Amino acid sequence: MVSLASKAGIVGVALVGILYQFIFKTIVFDILGVARKVDSIKAYSHVRCEKIDKLGLEGCEDMWMHEKTGYLYMACSDTKSRQEWLPALDHLNAYGRTRKDRVAVVNTRESGPLSSRIQWLAVEDFTGVNGDGVLDLHGLDIRADENTDTLRILLVNHRPAVDAVTGELLDGEKVGANSTIEQFQTIAGSSTMQYVRTYAHDVIQTPNRVAWVNDHAFVFTNDHSAKVGIRRVLDPLLGGGSVGYCDQNGCNIAYSEGFNFPNGLVRGRDGLIYVPNSGKTELDVFSLTEDHLLEKVHVIRDLLPIDNLSVDGKGNIYAASFPRTYLFARATKDPFNIDPPSGVVKISRAGKGSQETRRSADAGKSDDGEYIVEKLMEDDGSVLPGSTVAIHDSQTGRIFLGGVFSPFITICETR
Repeated sequence: MVSLASKAGIVGVALVGILYQFIFKTIVFDILGVARKVDSIKAYSHVRCEKIDKLGLEGCEDMWMHEKTGYLYMACSDTKSRQEWLPALDHLNAYGRTRKDRVAVVNTRESGPLSSRIQWLAVEDFTGVNGDGVLDLHGLDIRADENTDTLRILLVNHRPAVDAVTGELLDGEKVGANSTIEQFQTIAGSSTMQYVRTYAHDVIQTPNRVAWVNDHAFVFTNDHSAKVGIRRVLDPLLGGGSVGYCDQNGCNIAYSEGFNFPNGLVRGRDGLIYVPNSGKTELDVFSLTEDHLLEKVHVIRDLLPIDNLSVDGKGNIYAASFPRTYLFARATKDPFNIDPPSGVVKISRAGKGSQETRRSADAGKSDDGEYIVEKLMEDDGSVLPGSTVAIHDSQTGRIFLGGVFSPFITICETR
């Protein structure tokens, strides 16, 4: 007769097998990318990339391009500061901030040395924390006025929490960040941006990326379930995060089911909201209802983990992806010695692609066949280390890449 201990052992082995097959196997191989083969950029003969370094374009986690003029706007920092203070990755030493975060603007379509085409936007009338005027940048989105060159800027600002009486910084490890979303306004090509207002609300907990939906409203991702604490620690296993909505009247949670590190969302030219999950291999597609909630309409599966999305002038979506997420995680602790691989994928509506494109697309699939996902390029880290955003200029064919820990940006010419 089988003993009780033996039965327990059999059940335990079976349980471990089930957990491995349905949970840990997916995490280890599909999400973390252990043992995943990664191409070199040399395998893509139609792509030629150039690193743009020594110009201060460092730690540029997010980018946006003004399609009309080719001005490229970037939320930049420096690698040292990102190592100390990046709440999305639990870097919570507010005293280690270098306080150098700023928005860069590059005129990408003019000729001449790139160094002569860079501006750093001076901030007007923004007080910051205790009057220091400092921004702690993460994601951004910009909305261009249809009739003028006016640009409405939204910036995720990871302000450190401070004591209301003394003004001293609080321990980030205990309380997290006091993140807000800041609105500014500028003119395309200007060297300044004017402060408009701050969005601070209970539902703006762990903001990562913002996306305008009209002139006065936007959606944003909370990439975790909480600022700090055990529930946040369990997010990779249990899932967590949400999408919020804000307008002039306030903010609300628009959707909060089934996410795992919801990241660089974007509003497509079709009016739909695209939300990648960096802790999963899925991208969720939503419509926005009249009562400011999201309704899921599509799911794109079998992707590499994705960071930020962007939309080009033709309405196609470009995404920076992580072929080996575990190396990216290691690089956040040692960015000067570890170069994690990167990839770029293109997502388009199925009706737009040719038959040849449909046959060659193998980087993901939507349940209803509505989308085509193509891998455009991939690199082992030697040229595109840790890219977190990819911007495609549909007029020139160039792709611009930045990384939250990268000491430079990269410009790729495509043929």
